[in-house]
Amino acid sequence: MRSTRTTTSPRPPGRRPAYQRMMRDVAEGHLDAVVVWDVDRLTRTPRELEDVIDHADRAGLRLASVGGDIDLATEQGRMLARMKGTVARYEVEQSARRLRRKHAELAAQGAHNGRRPFGWDLAPTGLTINQAEAAVVRECVSRVLAGEGLWRIRNDLTSRGVTTTTGGPWQTQTLRRMLLRWRNCGVRTHNGTPVATGQWKPIIDRETHDRVVATLTDPARRSNNRGTAIKYLLTSIAACGECARPMVGVAEHTYKIRVRRASGPGIQTRTYPRSYKCPHAGCMRVSRGMDDIDDLVTRVAIGVLERDGVRVLGGDPDIAAAARERIDALQAKLALAADQYADDIITGEQMARITDRVRPQITAEHARLRTALPAEGLAAFAGPGAADAWDSADVETRRRILTALGIELRVDRVGPGRGGVFDPESVQITWGR
Repeated sequence: MRSTRTTTSPRPPGRRPAYQRMMRDVAEGHLDAVVVWDVDRLTRTPRELEDVIDHADRAGLRLASVGGDIDLATEQGRMLARMKGTVARYEVEQSARRLRRKHAELAAQGAHNGRRPFGWDLAPTGLTINQAEAAVVRECVSRVLAGEGLWRIRNDLTSRGVTTTTGGPWQTQTLRRMLLRWRNCGVRTHNGTPVATGQWKPIIDRETHDRVVATLTDPARRSNNRGTAIKYLLTSIAACGECARPMVGVAEHTYKIRVRRASGPGIQTRTYPRSYKCPHAGCMRVSRGMDDIDDLVTRVAIGVLERDGVRVLGGDPDIAAAARERIDALQAKLALAADQYADDIITGEQMARITDRVRPQITAEHARLRTALPAEGLAAFAGPGAADAWDSADVETRRRILTALGIELRVDRVGPGRGGVFDPESVQITWGR
């Protein structure tokens, strides 16, 4: 039996399952009339309205509204429906524009907008620090700056029962976003760009936040989301001398193969020691003993640390200050462009051109800042005590030191029959920040 259905208020396209179900029923002939409060409550999208009109033409769909029936079978009725739909669309766009302006205004004032962030409580006067959660933020910051992996911190928080603001367990990417947010150092952002000093007390200072950003956004930092400890010193650091792509560490392994002897068939066991290999299809030509290369790189790293560790790991405060000043200026330029776009002073195309030119400059300044910041927690590795500190460090810390020193190495291929004796000349090592 064909029937009539009543609809109330619209939702944005793509999030109106009841409306879409109703239109399917119309298309299949289950409905021959739709009752609405007004046409603009049926849809505020001209594209959807044209679909309704098409159904009226094909299936004789009737449209009734509290404000008066609209006969979609006549030109006048369709014109009236389109006019109401256009006005409704205009009102939606105006409302969205006012909302964007309000968000920009709140951002410029440094006011918080949104749900409760981890580390703070919502109060009538704004954000107030949640001391327990703020202590967790500071702890995570210190551990990241000390070189600890996010996966290890995440696992520890989970084991301790520390949850997010929604009560769920921490995920690696959620933890990373929390540590990278400008709110931690008291800065309000808008569309990802810092725009004002926040109306709340910071949990960490600006310099510490810069260190965290430099650490977590460093391209040389290798992500490890598997929740397991790093095993090999030079995995993804050593490069294949043939294809220039990263090599990986391979554990010692044993093969048993069948052999033919004069006395008859037998089993022979071959043991291959730990090694670094090129795993990439189309190459896979380089494989070298891990212990020999690790020993060589260790001796080079300790030599650099003993001789130049204080200078290399100490950073350059002047360059860091200049980079921060330049980043602030570029971000202010982006914020100004965003406000001008919101006020219709510039077009979307002009906004995109400005963004495309300024973003690479900000990236370059962040790279300069990373190289100028001192290496947190590595002071013990600079100077005469470098060897002892290296011996007591875990693999993850040693890898961080190699990154701080800017050490790069290329493992070259050796000819047939020359793999039994290690040749240091076949491993090219460079360093320098």
